[in-house]
Amino acid sequence: MNSLELMGYSPVSEAKVPFFSMSVYAGLPSPVESDIDRFVDLNEFLVEHPAATFFCKVNGDLFADAGVRDGDMLIVDSAVETRDGKMIIVEMNGELTIKIFRENNGEEFLQSYNKQFLPVKIEPYIEFVKLGVVTKIIHSI
Repeated sequence: MNSLELMGYSPVSEAKVPFFSMSVYAGLPSPVESDIDRFVDLNEFLVEHPAATFFCKVNGDLFADAGVRDGDMLIVDSAVETRDGKMIIVEMNGELTIKIFRENNGEEFLQSYNKQFLPVKIEPYIEFVKLGVVTKIIHSI
Protein backbone atom coordinates (compact mmCIF):
# COMPACT_ATOMS: atom_id res chain seq x y z
CA MET A 1 0.00 0.00 0.00
CA ASN A 2 1.25 3.47 -0.82
CA SER A 3 0.66 6.30 1.60
CA LEU A 4 2.16 9.46 3.07
CA GLU A 5 2.70 10.20 6.74
CA LEU A 6 2.58 13.92 7.60
CA MET A 7 4.95 15.45 10.14
CA GLY A 8 5.11 19.02 11.36
CA TYR A 9 8.16 21.22 11.24
CA SER A 10 9.61 22.91 14.27
CA PRO A 11 12.27 25.49 13.35
CA VAL A 12 13.72 25.49 16.87
CA SER A 13 16.77 23.26 16.71
CA GLU A 14 20.03 23.25 18.58
CA ALA A 15 21.51 20.51 16.41
CA LYS A 16 24.51 21.85 14.55
CA VAL A 17 26.63 19.80 12.16
CA PRO A 18 30.30 20.50 11.52
CA PHE A 19 31.08 21.94 8.11
CA PHE A 20 34.63 21.09 7.05
CA SER A 21 36.54 23.46 4.83
CA MET A 22 38.78 20.67 3.54
CA SER A 23 37.96 18.57 0.48
CA VAL A 24 36.49 15.11 0.90
CA TYR A 25 38.62 12.30 -0.48
CA ALA A 26 37.65 8.78 -1.49
CA GLY A 27 39.71 7.30 1.34
CA LEU A 28 39.17 7.69 5.07
CA PRO A 29 39.71 11.35 5.91
CA SER A 30 40.77 12.27 9.41
CA PRO A 31 39.30 15.71 10.03
CA VAL A 32 40.86 17.65 12.82
CA GLU A 33 39.24 20.46 14.76
CA SER A 34 41.20 23.10 12.80
CA ASP A 35 39.56 21.92 9.55
CA ILE A 36 36.07 22.85 10.76
CA ASP A 37 35.07 26.06 8.99
CA ARG A 38 31.84 26.55 10.95
CA PHE A 39 28.87 24.71 12.38
CA VAL A 40 25.67 24.78 10.36
CA ASP A 41 22.03 24.15 11.07
CA LEU A 42 20.72 21.90 8.28
CA ASN A 43 17.41 23.77 8.41
CA GLU A 44 19.24 26.69 6.77
CA PHE A 45 19.76 24.51 3.68
CA LEU A 46 16.52 22.54 3.71
CA VAL A 47 13.76 24.96 4.75
CA GLU A 48 13.07 28.25 2.99
CA HIS A 49 9.69 29.13 4.56
CA PRO A 50 9.57 27.64 8.09
CA ALA A 51 5.96 28.67 8.81
CA ALA A 52 4.77 27.04 5.55
CA THR A 53 6.89 23.87 5.67
CA PHE A 54 6.04 20.34 6.72
CA PHE A 55 7.48 16.89 6.14
CA CYS A 56 5.99 13.72 4.63
CA LYS A 57 7.35 10.23 5.01
CA VAL A 58 6.73 8.10 1.91
CA ASN A 59 5.30 4.61 2.24
CA GLY A 60 5.35 2.81 -1.10
CA ASP A 61 7.28 2.96 -4.34
CA LEU A 62 4.95 4.37 -6.99
CA PHE A 63 7.30 7.35 -7.54
CA ALA A 64 10.54 5.33 -7.38
CA ASP A 65 11.33 6.11 -11.03
CA ALA A 66 11.12 9.81 -10.13
CA GLY A 67 13.67 9.39 -7.34
CA VAL A 68 11.13 9.10 -4.50
CA ARG A 69 11.52 5.78 -2.71
CA ASP A 70 9.83 3.98 0.14
CA GLY A 71 10.97 5.52 3.44
CA ASP A 72 12.07 8.84 1.91
CA MET A 73 11.32 12.09 3.69
CA LEU A 74 9.79 14.85 1.55
CA ILE A 75 10.14 18.50 2.51
CA VAL A 76 6.97 20.25 1.39
CA ASP A 77 6.53 24.02 1.21
CA SER A 78 3.03 25.45 0.86
CA ALA A 79 4.42 28.93 0.12
CA VAL A 80 6.11 27.85 -3.12
CA GLU A 81 4.17 28.58 -6.30
CA THR A 82 2.75 25.54 -8.05
CA ARG A 83 4.08 25.46 -11.60
CA ASP A 84 3.99 23.00 -14.46
CA GLY A 85 6.19 19.98 -13.80
CA LYS A 86 6.44 20.47 -10.03
CA MET A 87 5.94 17.51 -7.72
CA ILE A 88 3.17 18.35 -5.25
CA ILE A 89 1.38 16.79 -2.30
CA VAL A 90 -2.38 16.79 -2.67
CA GLU A 91 -5.37 15.50 -0.81
CA MET A 92 -7.73 13.87 -3.29
CA ASN A 93 -10.98 12.29 -2.20
CA GLY A 94 -9.74 12.11 1.39
CA GLU A 95 -6.32 10.56 0.63
CA LEU A 96 -2.85 12.11 0.54
CA THR A 97 -0.83 11.47 -2.59
CA ILE A 98 2.10 12.71 -4.66
CA LYS A 99 1.32 14.07 -8.12
CA ILE A 100 3.03 16.04 -10.85
CA PHE A 101 1.22 19.33 -11.49
CA ARG A 102 0.65 19.97 -15.19
CA GLU A 103 -0.72 23.05 -16.91
CA ASN A 104 -1.62 22.99 -20.59
CA ASN A 105 -3.45 25.81 -22.42
CA GLY A 106 -4.82 27.18 -19.14
CA GLU A 107 -6.12 23.79 -17.99
CA GLU A 108 -4.65 22.15 -14.89
CA PHE A 109 -3.98 18.43 -14.49
CA LEU A 110 -2.60 16.07 -11.87
CA GLN A 111 -0.33 13.42 -13.31
CA SER A 112 0.93 10.22 -11.73
CA TYR A 113 4.51 9.28 -12.43
CA ASN A 114 3.24 5.86 -13.44
CA LYS A 115 2.46 6.21 -17.15
CA GLN A 116 -0.32 3.59 -16.86
CA PHE A 117 -2.57 6.31 -15.41
CA LEU A 118 -3.87 9.21 -17.47
CA PRO A 119 -3.55 12.73 -16.06
CA VAL A 120 -6.62 13.86 -14.10
CA LYS A 121 -8.02 17.23 -15.13
CA ILE A 122 -8.76 19.39 -12.10
CA GLU A 123 -12.51 19.83 -12.20
CA PRO A 124 -14.90 21.36 -9.65
CA TYR A 125 -16.39 17.94 -8.85
CA ILE A 126 -13.00 16.49 -7.79
CA GLU A 127 -12.24 16.81 -4.09
CA PHE A 128 -8.78 18.30 -4.37
CA VAL A 129 -6.59 20.31 -1.99
CA LYS A 130 -3.02 21.25 -2.86
CA LEU A 131 -0.98 21.03 0.33
CA GLY A 132 2.35 22.15 -1.06
CA VAL A 133 5.24 21.71 -3.45
CA VAL A 134 7.95 19.13 -2.76
CA THR A 135 11.17 21.12 -2.47
CA LYS A 136 13.60 18.47 -1.23
CA ILE A 137 13.77 14.68 -1.02
CA ILE A 138 15.84 13.09 1.74
CA HIS A 139 16.74 9.45 1.32
CA SER A 140 19.41 7.08 2.46
CA ILE A 141 21.81 5.67 -0.07
